[in-house]
Amino acid sequence: MLLFAAHDPGAKNNIRPVYEHALSLGFDAQFIDLATCSGLMDQDQAAEFIKSISLKSVILGCSSNQGEWPLIQACKALGIHTGMVVDIGTLTKIDSMTPDDFPSRFMVSNDSCHQEVLDLGADPATVTVTGDCHLEVLSNLPRQDTSEQVRKDYGLPMDASVGSFFCSPNTQETIDAIVSLAELLPTTDIDRPAVIVRPHPRSRHLEVLELVCQPHRFLRFDAEGHVSNWALLATSVFSMSMASTVTLESLVLGTPSAFFQVGWDFNELNHLYRNLVDVVRIRTENQLNEFVASAIRREGPTLIGNVENHKGALARTWRVVEELMAAEA
Repeated sequence: MLLFAAHDPGAKNNIRPVYEHALSLGFDAQFIDLATCSGLMDQDQAAEFIKSISLKSVILGCSSNQGEWPLIQACKALGIHTGMVVDIGTLTKIDSMTPDDFPSRFMVSNDSCHQEVLDLGADPATVTVTGDCHLEVLSNLPRQDTSEQVRKDYGLPMDASVGSFFCSPNTQETIDAIVSLAELLPTTDIDRPAVIVRPHPRSRHLEVLELVCQPHRFLRFDAEGHVSNWALLATSVFSMSMASTVTLESLVLGTPSAFFQVGWDFNELNHLYRNLVDVVRIRTENQLNEFVASAIRREGPTLIGNVENHKGALARTWRVVEELMAAEA
């Protein structure tokens, strides 16, 4: 059997297409969400679980809480080959590990991440730039006009200029960013703006964030996730995040997107996303005005190209999985 496991939402997104591809080829495969099966993040429980099943190899995501590593350690002890899919970069995810902890193979999304893994001591033969499978799946989705339904779901007029804003997990930073956005957006040329403010999945104090949005008629706080990210992004004239993979999803879908970095302390979060050098950073009022104006003209900073090497990512990743299955313990 092939086992797939990850904790963070992004990590799960990155390996799920590979899991579904394995099923489509007739492989016996299991997907474990470590956020709901937290016992497997304990070394002893992970070891007992791995001993209880017959495995060809294990494919893992790479989460900021390092929840996948006990499974890697359990597999190494039993001679089972493992592969880890790493998106964007290694900070907070791998940088505290030593080469003795490493999986059999790394599959990374960009050249900078590749170099980071090598700098941490990985054998170059074990690290492959495979790209982002999740973005490849998004890029292949059939385009549908969701704008009318999204506006109905949010109670917006049909002529509203819909935008989307994606928050960080940090409450105070998010409050500062929302206040800054509320102050600056009216200085842009956008007509009848309606910006959907969506909290991070790990956000706390949602009621506080909603209260911050309430005085501003053009901000709509959406704690419930009334529509999918895909539908919201497809409807939006533009999207902004405080630094998130949602920006990459937006760019792949063709909606201009940028990191909004005005009025809050963005340095730490921006450092985590340092490898995304092609993503626009908005740090001044003028840059926001230029970004919104270009988005309205449909000339916004949309990376028409190979965002995070997503083109062909699944095929490259599956080749590594095949090599893991064929390898001898």
